[in-house]
Amino acid sequence: MTIVRKIKRRITLVAVLAVAMFATAYTGSAQRSHLGKVQSMQATVDTGVSHPATAAITGPAAVTCMNATSEAQNSKPVPSCHIVGPGFTGNLAKGQTANFTGAGNATLTCNGQGPMLNCIARVQTPPPSQ
Repeated sequence: MTIVRKIKRRITLVAVLAVAMFATAYTGSAQRSHLGKVQSMQATVDTGVSHPATAAITGPAAVTCMNATSEAQNSKPVPSCHIVGPGFTGNLAKGQTANFTGAGNATLTCNGQGPMLNCIARVQTPPPSQ
């Protein structure tokens, strides 16, 4: 009976090792998906001096104004992100999204009143189609 157990254990061990070798070989040929690209831009205005932000855009992308704030209470106009890029030029309120049509440079500046303004925008380029 002990000989039978030894043989079963060896067969089990060989089977486990074979499965481990096949699993290792299989994962070695896995392909990674190409992810999109997300860029963040932050621009400020400090006592009337604008400090714009720029980003290189590699292709069509979505741009979203994530935040636009002013140090002044109840400033008129309400602070917004002023964005210039391929295929879009304009102001986006906080939470609004627009689309760039191709590759090029994008520039973010703050629009609004007050001694201090802060604007943040996100540019999201989708992964390449396959």
